[in-house]
Amino acid sequence: MLIAKVLGDCPACGYGRFGNAGVMADHVLRGCGRCKHSEQVWLPPLRKKVLYLDQPFFSGAFRGGDPRYVELAERIQHAASVQLLTIPRSSIHDWETRLWSRGNELLEFIKRTSRGHTFERAYNIELRQIIRGFRRWLSGDDATYPVEQRGALTQRVHVWDDYFFVDVHHEPGDTELQRQLKQQSTERLLDLFDGWRQSDEPFEQSVAGELAGAKRLYVDAFLTYFTRVGRGDFSALFDSPINSRVVEQMRHFLPEEMPFHDMLRRCENFFDSEHFANLPYQYLRSRAFATLRGMVRNGAYINRERARAKLGGFYSDVDHAAFYGPYCDAIALDQPMAELMEKPGIALAEKFNVRVFSLNHLDDFHEWLDDLEASMTDEHRQALNIAYPP
Repeated sequence: MLIAKVLGDCPACGYGRFGNAGVMADHVLRGCGRCKHSEQVWLPPLRKKVLYLDQPFFSGAFRGGDPRYVELAERIQHAASVQLLTIPRSSIHDWETRLWSRGNELLEFIKRTSRGHTFERAYNIELRQIIRGFRRWLSGDDATYPVEQRGALTQRVHVWDDYFFVDVHHEPGDTELQRQLKQQSTERLLDLFDGWRQSDEPFEQSVAGELAGAKRLYVDAFLTYFTRVGRGDFSALFDSPINSRVVEQMRHFLPEEMPFHDMLRRCENFFDSEHFANLPYQYLRSRAFATLRGMVRNGAYINRERARAKLGGFYSDVDHAAFYGPYCDAIALDQPMAELMEKPGIALAEKFNVRVFSLNHLDDFHEWLDDLEASMTDEHRQALNIAYPP
């Protein structure tokens, strides 16, 4: 048996390499480096706090130029090492690091900080929310959406970490093309500002417009995919955008004998419903863009160059909060996005019971970590000594 932490002599054969072979979720496996003697030492159950760090926080901590980021990163990593906290990485982290000049190094830093834990990919979270909401709508349930961590995380985040974790390497794709697409999306956003300044559309109407836009994307993508397949273009099965499958998945929960147009109308009715508007991702994203629209109308971001500098990562920053914030105990965002999420029309913290931190809330962030460290029990300390001996 391969021994990771040597504790002393084997009680069976006396060989001097007896110790911890690994941490197996809820127990420590101990054994001998020579004979077959092994033992199991059980550990108490865990319920870690889930903290999400957006890309700007990771980048700031990685560069090390701002001592505020460095100090927080050290405290966060310590809390994770003593099993009080988990900081899963997301598919948005993976995508954004590709756009950075030292992306591979930054991604490795994020992987080490997350200790191998990951959220479900953003698209899977989006699809699960839609399917769950659709089923509730079909069943006549109320239009609330109870958020459960299992919708975005496995229970593996709440077990004792092993000494090692397995990483799956993903090819980066066309990085230059991704940078160009990000720049283009930012320019298209800025192009909307002149029209927004001329509008007197109230907030709720702006939210409704964002939700209607999401509906069009899902329905149009599905119809394009369906038409291509119907014409014998089976390459659509492989090269269609991923959101083209959303309506297709929804159709599985409707009667097989229902005519196609009735199925499509049923799905469209769901997209027009309060159930769809209350899905966490749709709720936060639609209100984030409606809030930005109101800010622009009230005089924000007059200078295009400054707006480009501040909003260059707006789409990704919104997605960090909208996809993952509702499933966390706390989320750390860059200052503009944290301020946006505090606006009355969004109120991420109150809506989803998640603490929102930024560099403008450093004292609160440190206080939260203080309380977390103070919550450690004597039983937990003893288990740490068993699982991770000096």
